[in-house]
Amino acid sequence: MLLSWILVLTGTLVLPLRALGTIEQKRVKLGESVVLKCSISLHHEIFWLRVNMKERPKVVLVARLKNDGGITEVLNHNSTHFEGCLVDKFFGLKIFSVLNSDLGSYYCGIVEGKRMEFEDGVHIYDIRDECVCNNKEAFSIQPPVAEKINISYAVFAAVLSVGLLAMVLVVFIVHMLICRKIN
Repeated sequence: MLLSWILVLTGTLVLPLRALGTIEQKRVKLGESVVLKCSISLHHEIFWLRVNMKERPKVVLVARLKNDGGITEVLNHNSTHFEGCLVDKFFGLKIFSVLNSDLGSYYCGIVEGKRMEFEDGVHIYDIRDECVCNNKEAFSIQPPVAEKINISYAVFAAVLSVGLLAMVLVVFIVHMLICRKIN
């Protein structure tokens, strides 16, 4: 029984942290085009969600695969600015002439019934936001809002997990002491 509690607690501590991956960082130059790749299967209707600090999350494109292997756009927030495309047999999002308002995090996803699935995101940032610190080739960029939330979530999950572990240990110790007094 103790082994099963240890496995459950280890899963509680490790799984939330393992699921919190950093998103890909992609630098862009304002005015140039960029293509983002989604590795979700081509058999689904794919949507692209943009998240930035200036506005609410927005679906910028919804596309699906046609019978002839091409892509058809179901919804396009701005057809002169966004385009669905194929990239190495995967769905892609092409942003023509990147604007300052385009900077942020992009997530592709699917909806199946009542379930939504998202791929890891891509955070695009302006090449001018880079800086060289201490003569090293390190880049300093502002993490997206989602990563700030994930960091606080990880700390919160870790604190709760440690509290749960402490509570289980106390219950186990009290149980052992009571069993010794009865015998």
